[in-house]
Amino acid sequence: MHSINLTNISKTFVERTWRTQLGLRTPRVVNALNNVSLSIPSGEIFGILGPNGAGKTTLIKILATLILPDSGSASVRDYDLVGQPEKVRNLIGFVNSNERSFYWRLTGRQNMHFFATLWNLRDAEKSKRIEDLLDLVDIKDKADMPFMKYSSGQQQRLSLARALLPDPKILLMDEPTRSLDPVAASEIRKFAKTYLADKRGKTIIWCTHNLEEAREVCDTIAIIHKGRVMATGSFKQMQSLMQAKSIYRIKIATQPHNLLQKIGIPLSRIVQNNGMMDIEFEKQEAYIPALLSHLVRQNIKVYACNRKDIPLEQIFEKLVK
Repeated sequence: MHSINLTNISKTFVERTWRTQLGLRTPRVVNALNNVSLSIPSGEIFGILGPNGAGKTTLIKILATLILPDSGSASVRDYDLVGQPEKVRNLIGFVNSNERSFYWRLTGRQNMHFFATLWNLRDAEKSKRIEDLLDLVDIKDKADMPFMKYSSGQQQRLSLARALLPDPKILLMDEPTRSLDPVAASEIRKFAKTYLADKRGKTIIWCTHNLEEAREVCDTIAIIHKGRVMATGSFKQMQSLMQAKSIYRIKIATQPHNLLQKIGIPLSRIVQNNGMMDIEFEKQEAYIPALLSHLVRQNIKVYACNRKDIPLEQIFEKLVK
């Protein structure tokens, strides 16, 4: 079952810019999204990966029903995003890194009570839910401190607790670790993956420009650039887009170069070190068992054979170029 289906979603903004050479204000058209189509399965963390200005936040705001698309169709658990926005909002929790969405002079607990009231939670249910969530995100000891005194990590934890107030089926997380220190960012990622997704079965849309974060957290990744989806799939599928062959690294005992040439190993990719040879070459996976068998028949000691992953940075760079 798919939680979210998007078909040919487009969104254009008109900005006012100053043209000094003419002394006139002229509109500049920005195509934030251009025919974006995605199907997001239930119960997984789906990454929207792209550089700043790629259209990630615009896409998240459309899913949150904060802005309307210009064209295309979208549904969230079979509810039409445009025609049934109230139904969609009941399914969604929105986590962003914008602290201005809280009331700075109120405490964390007071902020939670305010937003729980907006969700029409009843008094008895509301108090218990708030205390459980403050405890869940490990911020209960700071709950009576004014929000203005919270650290970036504490603000993000409270934002996550607020998003969980209505117990949403889907969480939209826009740059959830931005401005966080490495420890706080790691805790947010671990909480999202091990508790929200794995234990509670929530669908999470995770927007980021952090490549390693996307690899660590997300089950599936969509790379978006200049409003277009460049590729979608798991990290391994992304690698297969880049090359039909894989890069392998074999460690063997040092051998004469002419013997290796007869086997078909390129000498340019050999590094010798302390009686060992590290050989790196590009071959189809089906070729490797035959090669290893041949090396053994030649009485060549094989100490290791590993496939070398293509760095996510390289995949991303090639796709956006």
